[in-house]
Amino acid sequence: MRIPCVLSVLLSGLTFAQVPPTDSRNTEIPDTDTHFVPKAFWRHASHGTLSQWEQRKKFLRGQGLSAAGLDPMPEKTPLHPQIFGRLERDGYTVEKVLLETMPGFFLGGNLYRPSGRASKFPAILYAHGHFKQGRLENTVPSSPGYTHLASTPGFGINMARMGFVVFAWDMVGWNDTKQTPHEFGGPNENLWSFTPMALQLWNSTRALDFVESLPDVDASRIGMTGASGGGSQTFFLTAIDDRIKASAPVNMVSAIMQGGSPCENAPNLRFETYNVEIAAIMAPRPMLIVSSPWDQSRNTGGEEYVVIRGIY
Repeated sequence: MRIPCVLSVLLSGLTFAQVPPTDSRNTEIPDTDTHFVPKAFWRHASHGTLSQWEQRKKFLRGQGLSAAGLDPMPEKTPLHPQIFGRLERDGYTVEKVLLETMPGFFLGGNLYRPSGRASKFPAILYAHGHFKQGRLENTVPSSPGYTHLASTPGFGINMARMGFVVFAWDMVGWNDTKQTPHEFGGPNENLWSFTPMALQLWNSTRALDFVESLPDVDASRIGMTGASGGGSQTFFLTAIDDRIKASAPVNMVSAIMQGGSPCENAPNLRFETYNVEIAAIMAPRPMLIVSSPWDQSRNTGGEEYVVIRGIY
């Protein structure tokens, strides 16, 4: 009987915090389809200062690099670029490209270039989305049974004819880049930040290194665009790399849908943030965002754009 008596004396002078009946961590679990609302600081530009945003941007960039396993940045080994199979067409050329983004791992792509002019051209990185044919998707409204309306070759050809060098490369697990499937990994890989998102962002970084090295490219004028998963890659790369001078991420700058593929998600990537704020790291570099009434960008004009414009 002595032990309970002693305990009662010791505990009688302590005040215990009330344990809530439920823990919000078990009841309020955000996911990719949560409707995110910006913090009050970003709802009105007057509530924030440039120095506060620069601190926030530095933190978010570090968080993104860490989530992608790129902090510190791995050694950039030689790309050993292979450019071959050149096709000469009216006003443009198309070539096949193979890059060794890390020792023993290869990335496939196509290079579209203007023809008939000796000069340095601006360049565009084109990250394709989750299209059935990947970087070779070429569906038009008259295509029987088409499920996506996109043409990577059409984009590359049109931009090359207007004087841009365009490089379009594969998502992991698509077309010529199948050393891993598009979806891979589990808890062990997540622990080491080796995920489809991490590998794709590394490939995007190396694609930028490749384009910057081309003798006919003006490295001070490189832009990037893409839709769906390519839209996510666009604002991921622009968030961590200032070499992208202009961007047009399509579909994925959304407060109501954060991306459903493993290549758009990684542990801690969106801890206390969301796609809209990640995309805004592009500021003050020019960025074009669009709105469609048929997808997750349907609220852009009155919601996402307002937040991003306030940061700009």
